[in-house]
Order: sequence, then C-alpha cells, then structure tokens
Amino acid sequence: MAKQLKAPFRQGFKIVFGYLKDHKREITIISFLGVVGGAVGAIVPYLGGKIIDSIISDEILEFGDYKIVSLYFFVSVFFAVKIIQELSSWRLNLKSDKLSTLLEAEYMTKNASKILELPLSFHKKYKIGEISHKINRASGAMETILGRIVVELVPEFLSVVFAAILIFNINALLASIIAGSVLIYGLFLTKAAPKLIPLQKRMHNFYNKAYGNAYDAITNIHSVKQATAENYEKKKLKTNFINKAAKSWTEYIEIWQSLTLAQRIIIIFTQLAIYLISFNLIRKGQMTIGQLVMFNGYSAMFFGPFVRLGTNWQWLQNGLVNLQKAEELLKQTPEKYVPKKAVKADDIKGDVKFENVSFNYAGKKRMILDEINIETKAGEVIALVGESGVGKTTLIDLISLYYLPIKGKVLIDGIDNRKLDLKFLRRKIAVVPQDITLFNDTVKNNIKYGSFEATDEEVELAAKMAHADHFIKGFSKKYEQFVGERGIKLSTGQRQRVALARAFLRKPKILILDEPTSALDAKSEAYVQDALAKLMEGKTTFIIAHRLSTVRKADKIIVLEKGRVAETGKHEELIQKEGGIYRKLYELQIGFLK
Repeated sequence: MAKQLKAPFRQGFKIVFGYLKDHKREITIISFLGVVGGAVGAIVPYLGGKIIDSIISDEILEFGDYKIVSLYFFVSVFFAVKIIQELSSWRLNLKSDKLSTLLEAEYMTKNASKILELPLSFHKKYKIGEISHKINRASGAMETILGRIVVELVPEFLSVVFAAILIFNINALLASIIAGSVLIYGLFLTKAAPKLIPLQKRMHNFYNKAYGNAYDAITNIHSVKQATAENYEKKKLKTNFINKAAKSWTEYIEIWQSLTLAQRIIIIFTQLAIYLISFNLIRKGQMTIGQLVMFNGYSAMFFGPFVRLGTNWQWLQNGLVNLQKAEELLKQTPEKYVPKKAVKADDIKGDVKFENVSFNYAGKKRMILDEINIETKAGEVIALVGESGVGKTTLIDLISLYYLPIKGKVLIDGIDNRKLDLKFLRRKIAVVPQDITLFNDTVKNNIKYGSFEATDEEVELAAKMAHADHFIKGFSKKYEQFVGERGIKLSTGQRQRVALARAFLRKPKILILDEPTSALDAKSEAYVQDALAKLMEGKTTFIIAHRLSTVRKADKIIVLEKGRVAETGKHEELIQKEGGIYRKLYELQIGFLK
C-alpha cells in the first residue's frame, strides 16, 4: 500500500514541479510570503494567551524608561501581527492564483499542442471526447494541486513548525500529547488513503468512457437524428454517467467520509486530553488560564492543516490520478518532422514509387498491404480500385507518412519519404476527400488553411478556379462569412468547392482525390469535375475510386485485392479481361457489357 501511495505522489508532483521550474521568481516570492505567513501565524495563539493573562494580572511591562500596561502592549502587537498575516496572505493568494491560472493555461497549451503532433494512428485509436476530457481534468488538477493544496497548506505547515518550538518551551507534556496525536492522525491517513486509489482509477475510467461516448453522439448528431436514435443515446448517457460513473463516485465518497469521521474522533479525544490535563495543572498553579487558551489555539493550529489535508486528500489524489492518466495518454511518440540525416529538397517533381511495401496495423496479424510495387511518373493519373477494406486509403496514407510501412519503402523522386522533412513533404500534397470537414471559421480562413501567407487576391483567384467565388459572394459577409461547425452552414457541393479552392491555393505536386463527386447533385458535380480537371493538370494524381465511371481516363488503374496488386492497366485493357476483377466490378456498377 505504501508503494501504491508513493508512486502517484512521486509521479504527480514530478509533473507539477516540472512546470514550476520555469517560474522560479514567482515561486521564490510565494515561498517568502509563505514563510512570513507561517511565522506570524505561529505567534497569534501565543499573543492570545498573553492577552488573557494580562487581563487577569494587570501586569506593567517596562522597556527602559518606558512603561506600558501589558494588556495594551499585547493587544497592540496582536493586531499588528494580524495585519501582517492578512497582508501576506492577500499577496500570497494573489500571486498563487495568477501562477496557478498561468500553469493551467501552459499545461493546456503544451499538451493540446502535443496531441496535434501525435501520429494519425493515435487519433484513430482514441475518441476525441475521451482525450479532451482527460486533458481538461488534468489541467484543472494542476490548478487545484498548486492553488488549493500546496499554496494553502504549506504556510500552515510552516506555522506548525514554528508553533512546535514555542509549545515545547511552555509545557512539554501537553506538547507531546499534541505531537503524538498528530503522528497517529498522519499514520492513519497514509494507511487508509491508498485503499481509495483503485476506486479512483475505476471511477476515472468510467468518466472518460462516458465523456467519449457523449462527444461521439454529439459529433454524429446527423446520424442520430436520421436514425431517430435519441432515446437510444439518452439511455447510453444514463448508463455511462449515472449508473456507472456517478455510482462509482458515490462509493468513493462513502468510504472517504467514513475515514474522515475516524480522523475527527482522534482530534476530539486529543482536545479532551488537553483540557483535562490543563484543568489539573491550573488548579496546582503550574499553568495559567492564558496558557490553556494558548494551547487550545495551538491544538487547532496543529490539526488545522492536517484536517484540511484530509479534506483535500481526495482532491489531491484525484488530481494526481488525472495527471497520470493524461501523462500516460501523452507518452505516445510524436511524429518525427525532421529525421536524422534528412535529405534537403527545394521542390519535388511528383514521381512516386512503392517498392515491396507491406503494412499492417499495430497489434493486428492481418496484412493490409502485402508486397506492393507501383511506379508512377510525375503528372500521371493513377486510380486505385477495389472493394472496401482492401487497403486503398492506407496505401495513400503511406505517401504522406501518416503511417510507416513495416517492410519496403515509398520513394518520392527516388528518395525514401522517411528521409524527407515531413512538413515539407506534406506541403507538396493536397487532399480532396469525399467527406469534407471545415473549421468553424470564415470561408477565407478555411480556403487559406495550410497556405496561411496567401493574400486575399490569391484566395479569391483559387475560389474562382474552384467555381466557388460566385456562391461565396452571394453570402452577406462574402469571404468573411462563418461556415459553422464542421462547415454545416454550407451544402455538400459548396464544401467540396471550398476544399478544391484550398487545394488550388496549395499548388501541390501530388494530388489525392477520394471520390470527391460521389455525393453531389448533377449541377454541383459538373462544377467540381471542371475544377478538378484544372487542378489535376501537371500533377501526380491518385484517385481512390468507388464509382468506376470516374476512372476511365486514368493513365493507370491499380486493382487491389486482399492487400495485393491484382491487376494493372488502362480502362480499355482491363475491361477486356474475361473474369477479371476490374471487369466484374465494372459490370456490377454499370451493367453487363454488350
């Protein structure tokens, strides 16, 4: 159990302190204010006791020739100390709030940025709702651990250290009782708390899954509406959030409250022992009433930070678990943008060659691609044909290095693409997918995405070439019109033409088309086909074909079956092959040849 407690503490605080090291000046100021607050806080009960004794004794204090009634003196010092305590606490809270807010923002920025650098395989493995939930909870934990726990409790524990020195000089017996009780309290806390860690991890798994499924339903709202699956999704929400996540949280709280009750009983019996012994000492004249008040104050001071630590223990553990969960997620290796011994290239022609390429997904035995050999010259149009799941999209993803082949290599102008600067390579490639997703931004910014330095004139020219300018200028705000989340305010044809304008602006050498006209009406398809013809001029073009009527003019058609190249040739050649795969697919779509 001790190891179970130490591991998350060590790992969690290592993460927190890793962010603190860049803020040494702020930490120095906060530490100084904490020491000041702790020192003056330790004096307050002492002065309170002195004030009580001064009321009873009416003692006169002498400072050289100056005399003052002890009551006035200690009251004056008491309020001066309280003012210093409040001022230091105010500055401490102000500084710590600013720092914790900044750290939370830095954590979000750093880790959201890291997610952007992780490979496509990571994003296909995890749900975006689950990822965002983990990062949000971890960033909140960063603020909680620093603000609620570290900054609040450190000054109080410093007060305990200063107070310990004072009370052992006043009465060693009572001081030993307090110290012993605090030790028992601390041991109880460290023994009991690790039992909650498995419950916390289980609870967080439930919440992460619940948020992931909720986000999945919201992002696929069209499918939900079309299938009238609202009640189905609501049942899933209830199951995930109420029956699982909230129930596990309730179990955790019930156990935790039982622990806090036991802790408070320890405090009650400690205070009872102090009062009983103090009453006896007062009767014997070995202790003053002021010292009783003083010890009662120190008793509360000693237990105060431990009580708050106990109260915040669940927040601390939750925070550390959240940080660990996010850290595990982010341990994935980011994409290597500039490989060692990278080959420098000013530009590319567009020659693409797959040389003995094989690929399968991690943890899967089935080969998606097996010994693929394809050679394409710059400017050629290559169509990839085959049933769903034969590896057409995966093959194309290897060009952009979204995945790495497990065998063989992909050559761009004779250079292994793994040796090229990754961002340079991808800037030379444009993709026009079948399902266009736009950002919730203006039309102009969506067209400029990836070509951020483009001028307004260049954007407008690209839109004209994509047959998008006329409908864009029909908007009230023209190019400044917001398209809505995922481009929902635009029709399918309009989204396609915005995507084509983006591709024109990019001026790629390699163009990838994933059947961009399959979901369009006749008029929109005519616009897009005309724009595509212009866009494809002089560019190496790969067409992932679902409708075979779109590939008849391709320079080369590659037919894939079971991850291998089954047939290669032009449309006219392949259509003549009796029993050929391409011919069968064509007949299924077009009808038997006469």
